[in-house]
Amino acid sequence: MRGIIWAALSCLTMSPSLCVAQDVTAGSLPPPAITSNSVEICLNSRYSQHTLSRTAAGPQQIANILWAAGRAPVTGTYRRIYAATPSGTYLYDPNNHSLNRYSDEAVSDGGFAILYETQGDFDAGVLFMPAMLAAVSLGRSTESAVASCPKGLGFPKTRLFFGVQPVADLTTSLAARCSVAPDEPGWLPDPMMTGDNSLETVLANLRYINRFARTNLTLQETSQILWAGYGCTAHMTTNGRAGLTVPSAFANYYLSGSIYLVDEDGVRRYQNRTPGLSPATRDHRLETLAPPAPGRRPRSEEGGGASQPVDARAALRTAVNRLPEAPCYIVLCLDSSSAGQHYAQLETGFAAVDYLIQATALGLGCYFTPNLTSAEQQAVRTATAIPATHIPQVIVSIGAAAMPGDADGDDTVDLADYAILSRCWLLSKSWTGYDARADFDGDGFVGLADLSLLAMNWLRTR
Repeated sequence: MRGIIWAALSCLTMSPSLCVAQDVTAGSLPPPAITSNSVEICLNSRYSQHTLSRTAAGPQQIANILWAAGRAPVTGTYRRIYAATPSGTYLYDPNNHSLNRYSDEAVSDGGFAILYETQGDFDAGVLFMPAMLAAVSLGRSTESAVASCPKGLGFPKTRLFFGVQPVADLTTSLAARCSVAPDEPGWLPDPMMTGDNSLETVLANLRYINRFARTNLTLQETSQILWAGYGCTAHMTTNGRAGLTVPSAFANYYLSGSIYLVDEDGVRRYQNRTPGLSPATRDHRLETLAPPAPGRRPRSEEGGGASQPVDARAALRTAVNRLPEAPCYIVLCLDSSSAGQHYAQLETGFAAVDYLIQATALGLGCYFTPNLTSAEQQAVRTATAIPATHIPQVIVSIGAAAMPGDADGDDTVDLADYAILSRCWLLSKSWTGYDARADFDGDGFVGLADLSLLAMNWLRTR
């Protein structure tokens, strides 16, 4: 697969005449074309077009979009991706980057669609979002532009439709500006609208990890990630609402006002609307929830008192013992009135994978903990003071990757880490006593390879 990915670099020099649309058939797809469009400019330029051309998508366009969908992590027990085209529906094999004939069902809208089977709607949202960004990135490439729109009316599940047609040019216009002064609580610096990366290269190297260093995120990194997942962009929706980095059914934006940041500065709510919360407005700020406790003031407070909100990270890990230890968590909640809705659940996947993509571009990593039980949801609200009407759906852990050999995550490889490894020596994940913290190579077995990684970094400090 790695060879397939990097062979795509040759498509940068490909003549446009070699990328013309042709009938899609079963078999291997062309390698994904690597563009020079950054994660940030693609996020900032994404918008839905509800009327889509019936022009058939070409093999290269389908290849880029399906490859991007296949790069997304899977949190459930299964995921199958299908491509509906004018000539029929194909099952996509992400391991071989190929199509296999599945049925004679043709695409019902636009020129190409993604269908899916997953254990939950969250995973469907996770695979849809990279595909939409890949379509955006084609806007400045050797390929014709591709528009997209998730639609579900008339289907048992939402499908992601694409149309080969004109789209607005990619934009670096900054719409997400903080309404709070830099010397006031809740201030966030401007997020970047472009970066020194390529979307496809980032997708090829997603850092979906569950072992993190203890190093806290900078305020700029926090600002960037919060914007990437659910921040305002320059486009307006057809019903007059300020658009975001993610799509939403009828621009309802189900996560607005219910995204919570849990880090060393306490528990704070992310707001992408001005204080009146009108969906036509734009903002980029934090609101503190938890009461202050003695200690250092938050990074976002450059003036005023000398206290900081309660650090709830340990309590959050106790509430959900599946959580890895990480310097930063984002809790995605839905209002009790929308928690069971298919469209709203999709949106949690959209935001979560955007955090992962942006974190990877910044040299960080993420891990998703979805499918919270009712007991865990209540425990999370108790630990964080999240309002009772907001139902936690998924927790995204964020931070820099821990050094191989650093089992306890204290940013130093020493005897404490060796002790953890020795207690589960020669145990596999199916055995009692296995500790994933010592499985540094992630192969499900604690053995010589893990000891070698520990020895390689012995006494090293991040």
